Amino acid sequence: HLDNRHSLRGICEFIDMHPAVNQYSSLGLNRMDKPGRNKVRDLVNSKNYLAYKFNFNTENVEFLPIEPGEIRQVSALKREYIDPNRQLIPVPLTEFVPLLGSASQSLLENPPRFIFHTAFCASTFLSRCLDVEGVCVGLREPQLLLDAANAKRLQWRSKTTRLDYSHFPKLALALLQKHATPSEKLVIKPINSVNNIIPELLQITGSGKSLLLYTDARNFLLSSLRKGEGGKHVIRAMFDLLRCDFPHLANLNLSAMLHMTDLNIILTLWRLQIEQAEAALHQFSSKILLASLYGEKLILQPREALEAANQSMDLGISAKQIEDIVESDSRFDDAKSSGERFSLEKRKARYQKLEDFYGLDLDNGLNWMLKNNPNTRLIPNLAGALNL
Repeated sequence: HLDNRHSLRGICEFIDMHPAVNQYSSLGLNRMDKPGRNKVRDLVNSKNYLAYKFNFNTENVEFLPIEPGEIRQVSALKREYIDPNRQLIPVPLTEFVPLLGSASQSLLENPPRFIFHTAFCASTFLSRCLDVEGVCVGLREPQLLLDAANAKRLQWRSKTTRLDYSHFPKLALALLQKHATPSEKLVIKPINSVNNIIPELLQITGSGKSLLLYTDARNFLLSSLRKGEGGKHVIRAMFDLLRCDFPHLANLNLSAMLHMTDLNIILTLWRLQIEQAEAALHQFSSKILLASLYGEKLILQPREALEAANQSMDLGISAKQIEDIVESDSRFDDAKSSGERFSLEKRKARYQKLEDFYGLDLDNGLNWMLKNNPNTRLIPNLAGALNL
């Protein structure tokens, strides 16, 4: 559906060169060393190697040496968070074609669960809470799934194999599933830019039950503005990718984007994500494969929300373990910023400062969105809501 594929590739290449926003795209422009002595079988089967990203130029899957404990520590599986100097090991895509056939049954027998989300809605916090040793293994924002999402945006076709973008979600899951043992549940929290392949991922995992976390317009707006100028840069990068999923926005020209204010971009990004969420829930919530959770409920009612998520996703976390999570002092650690603490009072104070600074501009921005999209609800009530 995307005619302007070269434009999308340019967007993604620009993002890939900027560390602050490169988590929203990776079209594999970095040069990597040639494979060492590690055999492909070891790379595929060992938990000490993460299938990190796909290089679209060389058609290599690049593996990152990693310890299982490192996976649990980081808020996102990005090399700069783990060890920016650690070398990636490239393996030609041709090596993985047989894996697509053999992985089908295992993905159905012990399917990964997903925490999809609309960004800035406590999804990292939820992922950390549900990452319980011996029960669940959490993978936060694996790059390979974003590559699968971008492959769809590019309508990508391999030059070295028979594969195309439609095979990519299954290949990504086949390479990631090893990080949980047969007795554990793999809980993947993709980055929000992966929401364009929710249908493909849920069709692959069969009976696996997942969750979609979301927030309201005002909280999304304030959370975005709280991140300062760097945050606005990231938001525009996110918008550049997400608009490619909507035909009427895919070919939006540079002049039109330049005339959109920061608030216009932020609120349009939020609205597009809600539209994607509604479409996915419409397709899968009635089948009990995808439930929704308003992020503020997780923050205000953590015990009830964790119990409901655990039950809905069939994770097998015991009541005692959930109680320990809720009562643990570490629950108040900032989910993304190491060494910082989260509190409702601190967030309220920060948001009040933003409201004082921006004044009427905030309400004007929200009114602008409602005027142009009268069916939009500032506090959505999405289908398939968990019963707390």
